[in-house]
Amino acid sequence: MQLIITTMIRPVIFLNGFMHKQTALVKLFFYANDIIEQRLKDLSYVYYSRQYTCYYIRWRDADLQKIKKDLNGIAYINPMYLYSKSFTNKEKAAALQSDHNFSLQAVDSSSIVSIVIVNDKTYLKLPVPYKKVWVDFLIEIGALFEPKRCFWMVPGYANKKTNISHYFQEQGCRIRFRVKHNEKVLVHSRRNNYKQDDEVKSFIKVMTLQGAARRTIDNYASQIRKMKDYYEGKQMADISDSEIRDYLFFLREELSYSPSAQNIVVSAVKRFLLSLTEREFNAYQLPRPAKTRKIPKILEKEEIIALLKVDIYIKHKCMLFLLYSTGIRCGELVNLKVEDINFGSNIIIIKSGKGNKDRIVTLSEKIKDLLLSYLRQEQPNTYLFEGQRGGRYSTSSVQKMVKRAVLKAGIDRRVTPHMLRHSFATHLHDSGMDIRNIQMLLGHTSTKTTEIYTYVSKRDISKLKSPLDDLDV
Repeated sequence: MQLIITTMIRPVIFLNGFMHKQTALVKLFFYANDIIEQRLKDLSYVYYSRQYTCYYIRWRDADLQKIKKDLNGIAYINPMYLYSKSFTNKEKAAALQSDHNFSLQAVDSSSIVSIVIVNDKTYLKLPVPYKKVWVDFLIEIGALFEPKRCFWMVPGYANKKTNISHYFQEQGCRIRFRVKHNEKVLVHSRRNNYKQDDEVKSFIKVMTLQGAARRTIDNYASQIRKMKDYYEGKQMADISDSEIRDYLFFLREELSYSPSAQNIVVSAVKRFLLSLTEREFNAYQLPRPAKTRKIPKILEKEEIIALLKVDIYIKHKCMLFLLYSTGIRCGELVNLKVEDINFGSNIIIIKSGKGNKDRIVTLSEKIKDLLLSYLRQEQPNTYLFEGQRGGRYSTSSVQKMVKRAVLKAGIDRRVTPHMLRHSFATHLHDSGMDIRNIQMLLGHTSTKTTEIYTYVSKRDISKLKSPLDDLDV
């Protein structure tokens, strides 16, 4: 018995609060959609403003609940932009303390006010539900509301600490206080020019002669400089194994470095010690964190279709098609040159990919006409995708482009360019392609890396039989 799963792609309506003549309103922002528009016209509490060219509702708890209920199954309601940046602090507070947000109920004694000090800044987060008088008190002491993350910034907290603690304790709240960063963290977060350090410059020369990739050189050099700054400019040869371990512990416990980020630091230290000192690298004294293998996040085919059908700039559409149809990495995409596309042989040559490896991928027939139209229209000089001022397109711009396209496609979750690569590999495995061929297309050194996609592929899981099927129940 085969289990067929279908995914409904629903558009997103963003709630955006604004003030009109002292009245709090909520703009309903969505991309052109006839079904949504007709539904909104049928709702008596939804209005259309010619002045603001948008549909809107009054900012009342009842109307917010109704819009969510009446559009259930038609669209996702996303309130992430509810508190508009155009609000003044008083207007934000007024919207917060009235029934514009949620009904304010009595708060029990277990409510916690969180206060976090990050270097020289203090952040305060109120428990939900909250009281009007709390908002009035915070405004009175000069606190500023930050709508995106829903917390209050408290300037001059040292002089207000006692007053704040006494007030909220009298209100039946408990204070949870913590200092997130210390002086070492502050030093570590500063951006220093690592190329000004003579020892690091020597390390850069060695890595360049070894043929390391530019990204690897930058990462390793930066990490060595940060470690030296942590020990106040101490020479690497004089930093003991125990001190390196202490530094790695600091990165893990204080800065919450991920296992992969910790591995980069260990690799940088190992490469430096073996290249520029007489010291042996002791893997037991400087251990690497255990590897974690997470199942990759992918898009369903219905979501891919919705994403590739969005009406966007032809350059961006070509990028989306290439990311999915070839499984190319974001960095490899921006490094593609016009000469790397072979329309006659239907191949794309990816040069100096990850690990400085070249590989060949297939040029899909469905993208050839789109690419040719783009080349005739834009006429790029060297790189296939170039920025507005010429030169290579940036990876950050690709990430922003994907984010906008996903929003326009109505996909209500975070999507990155690399998720298209994961989706490419998984869908190939679903269709029956051998794991060895997928490995070659992705440019993996080992099939062990590629095998991760078998965990999310439906090809083999759909054949499995549950033991429940054999029971007479």
